[in-house]
Amino acid sequence: MLAQALPSLRPVSPTYKMPDVTALRRAAIVAEVNNALCAARCSAQLAGRETEEFVVRALLLAVIEQIDRAAAAARRLG
Repeated sequence: MLAQALPSLRPVSPTYKMPDVTALRRAAIVAEVNNALCAARCSAQLAGRETEEFVVRALLLAVIEQIDRAAAAARRLG
């Protein structure tokens, strides 16, 4: 009789999904690689501003282009 007096609750499906550890680890690695590439790009830019030699500047521009390409690939992974 007491059980009939209490309202019954319908079963509820869980709305919170546990985070995928593998996906979180992969995202963290991609973020770390992207940050390292950004730091390398900044270093190359600063080095290019400190030199007047054409060959050095051209090489640093090539390095920056490759770093940008790698950073774009890393962002696509994440």
